[in-house]
Amino acid sequence: MDRRKVVIASFWVVGVFGVSQLLRLGGNLVVTRLLEPEMFGLMAIVYIVMQGVVMFSDLGFWAFIVRHENGTEERLLNTVWTMQVLRGWLMFFGIVMLAIILIINNRILHIDLGYIYSDSKLPFLLIVIGLTSIVGGYKTLASAVESRELKRGRLELIELIAQLIGTGVMLFWAWKLPSIWALASAGVIASIVNVVLTAKLFDYKHKLAWDRDIVTEVFDFGKWIFIASILTYLAQQGDRLILGSYISAQELGIYSIAFMLIGAISSVLDQLNYKIFFPIFSKVVNSNLSTQKLRQKYYFIRLRQDVVVFFIAGALIATSPKIIEILYDDRYLSAGWMMQILSFSLIGLGLTKLGMECLSALGITKIRMHIMFCRALSVFIGIPILFYYYGFLGAIWGVVLGSFSGIPIQYMEMKKQNIFSLFSEIRMLPMIIIGYLLGCFLCEYPIFLNIENLSLMRIVSSE
Repeated sequence: MDRRKVVIASFWVVGVFGVSQLLRLGGNLVVTRLLEPEMFGLMAIVYIVMQGVVMFSDLGFWAFIVRHENGTEERLLNTVWTMQVLRGWLMFFGIVMLAIILIINNRILHIDLGYIYSDSKLPFLLIVIGLTSIVGGYKTLASAVESRELKRGRLELIELIAQLIGTGVMLFWAWKLPSIWALASAGVIASIVNVVLTAKLFDYKHKLAWDRDIVTEVFDFGKWIFIASILTYLAQQGDRLILGSYISAQELGIYSIAFMLIGAISSVLDQLNYKIFFPIFSKVVNSNLSTQKLRQKYYFIRLRQDVVVFFIAGALIATSPKIIEILYDDRYLSAGWMMQILSFSLIGLGLTKLGMECLSALGITKIRMHIMFCRALSVFIGIPILFYYYGFLGAIWGVVLGSFSGIPIQYMEMKKQNIFSLFSEIRMLPMIIIGYLLGCFLCEYPIFLNIENLSLMRIVSSE
């Protein structure tokens, strides 16, 4: 694949997504001063439930089109789009049913599900946010088709514009009428804008179609992705689902801040691996090149990725409390030590994410299910046990341990496919120490970056 095309596509993904994360952070910094921490805890549960519905119905439509040799064929695209529309409606009906169950429990059954799950606003928030499932179902498949050739420019700009408009609406609403509905508005508006812009800026027009052979092929490809998506959801979101029953909405809101900041880095990694490197690996496989070529391509990318990811992980382990102190007011200071612990999870994710995409390109989607099963098991067994013995601190370490739990299974499968080298997997781990030492230096000698004068609360107070 043309290296220039890869570099350009990577620039769009990292650059625009990086700006998107900064925009998200900026919006978050403003609304945390306009709204109470409890609202962030409640919205965290809403989005976790929404993501659960999405991932519990994931058949890998995007990956199916990217990887398919005839992925641009009109009949195939129309059939997949029809399946996507049906999925969107089914997701919405599932959310409505869940909301009704919560309403019945709150008003009639009164089963103790924890403070957050008993909040009377939760069912109605779910229904409103759930409308994005219907909207998203009608989105064209331009993203998958364009990604086959790494044409990411317009796609990334659309996502950025959608987020900018959604964030703008959220901030205006929070300023004029401070309420949890300001937070809810961002996702709904951004989803509508994204679908509309994608339809306007690309020529892909779909119509309802149903080809049984294609549907069968999609299910055959996506069955392991479907199971893996469920397990991925449980592994990645299970911490907040569990903690929602153990801690208050305020504590969960503060934890969500720490998780969001670490998640921003993890999301950039996801975007690169899924949108850029997975298509690259798929092209190597579809070109019938040797496994040795795939291995060379994999470790060529891993070397460069590990330098960045491990360095950032080390730096965040050292600087997380200071970062929270600079960005947030005193109500959120405890997010500092939470973020510090969660930084260790970046190491585990760096060791596994790219390898999973490499195996997926080979069509070995079942391995993702096995890895996520280990992680989910680790989360749902480890967090309650560690919370019981060590409290909230132990539970957060349980989240970190989950990111490492699937490594042995993944490495065994990679070795079986002749794409594994233990030395190449761990050679950049010393970058963690380098990042940590630099972070300690910056915290010990803040005058180097004039860090003490960067506190946003000081700036606001001086005004």
